[in-house]
Order: sequence, then C-alpha cells, then structure tokens
Amino acid sequence: MNKRNILKKAAGWTVYIAILALAILFIPKGLSFALETPYPMAAITSGSMWPTLREGDLVFIKGIDGKEDIKVGDIIIFENTQGFTIHRVVKMGDEQLVTKGDANNSSDPLIHYSEVIGKTLNFNDKPFRIPRLGLVSILLNKGEI
Repeated sequence: MNKRNILKKAAGWTVYIAILALAILFIPKGLSFALETPYPMAAITSGSMWPTLREGDLVFIKGIDGKEDIKVGDIIIFENTQGFTIHRVVKMGDEQLVTKGDANNSSDPLIHYSEVIGKTLNFNDKPFRIPRLGLVSILLNKGEI
C-alpha cells in the first residue's frame, strides 16, 4: 500500500468518525428540542410494563405542559427517589395521580403532577419503541461495557 492510499483511508475514517460523533452529540439535542423535554429517550430497565414495553426497549418521551396533557391510560415518565419510573396512569386527582406497571399487582405510591417528566411518544395508540436498543444504555449504566 502506498502513502497516498494510506492517507485516503485515514481521511475517510476521520470523516466517518466525525460524522458519527456529531450524530451522537446532536441527535439527542435535536430530539430534546423536537419533543420538548430534556429527557427525550429512556431505556426500559425492568419487566413492570410487560407486555406493552419489554426490558431493553428504547422509548421516546414527549414533554408535557401540565396535568391537562395527561389522561388515564397514558404511559408517563416520572422522577422518584430511585431515579425514573415509566408506568401507566390509572387514576387522576386534583393534585396527585396514581400509576401502576402493567405487569404489577399493586399501584405505585401517589405522585404529584410536578414529578411527571413526560409521556411516551405514541404511534397508532401504542408507545413507539425500538426493541433491544435500550440494552446498550442499560449495560453502560451497569458498567458492563
């Protein structure tokens, strides 16, 4: 291989890596802007929403403006002491709401509307999800990659 071919390959790989780095940096920022939330994606880390959402699914989160954007049956993302939870709304009150994982036997403790970050982005009345893509995030958070 001559010097010119080596330089061509090096330039090609440099451009490829630059495009990949820009995509990794700007896709989440673009999604945050488009979906109006600082958390546009989430990995499903448990089986509590089975069969609707499976462990390892990647879901997209749409921001909300308040309780008027939520209805019973929506799958919402809310912040709690353990981090974030993605469960279905089963009851709404004036100040708080009740959620429950589809596969769980009991409801979650009451949460305030201010704790809700958003709800799943839906397509044909079902959460838009990418199967298994969330496994990368799960493994990174566990330190296994």
